[in-house]
Amino acid sequence: MSRWIRPSADRAEWGALLTSYSKSCLHYEAQQIYSNPVENERVADFIAGRPMTPTYEWRLSRVRQRAALGAIKTVIRIVVEPPTDYTRMEVATYPILVRGGEDIRVIAVPVGTWPDDIPRHDFYLFDDREVWRMHYNDDHTFAGAEQLDGEEVLARHLRWRDRALELAVPLHDYPGVEPLPA
Repeated sequence: MSRWIRPSADRAEWGALLTSYSKSCLHYEAQQIYSNPVENERVADFIAGRPMTPTYEWRLSRVRQRAALGAIKTVIRIVVEPPTDYTRMEVATYPILVRGGEDIRVIAVPVGTWPDDIPRHDFYLFDDREVWRMHYNDDHTFAGAEQLDGEEVLARHLRWRDRALELAVPLHDYPGVEPLPA
């Protein structure tokens, strides 16, 4: 039976999971829209041209804590082009996270296509040994994380990670990314 964490019910366990790695964390993001009240407001501000003031301090403090121990966090973001408003907003705020220590990379994909040998679902890979698949509701809200077990499952996700890293470009090489003011 799979182990599940539902952030709305298991906030402490979810937070602990996101800081559980000692060497590496890979976050693979394939969804084009994510929904929660904070990000929905940020997208509305972005679309209206209003200033966005994301701090991401909660996320950056986790990354800094792990980095002090020698651990690296990598995000691989699939961007279907033309990108959704959500994706445009997210990519616009990524420089904050890069300055905070995350290694963010992008795979641009023309609409109606998908790269061979990489999945369409989000997942985390912790220390190259623990796989968590992210699940979303029809309204793009986060439903929970499911731990996947088995040697073949791990091997498949490691192959997907390697393929995604091969296809991805560093954030600063993705067209249209402008550094945020220091």
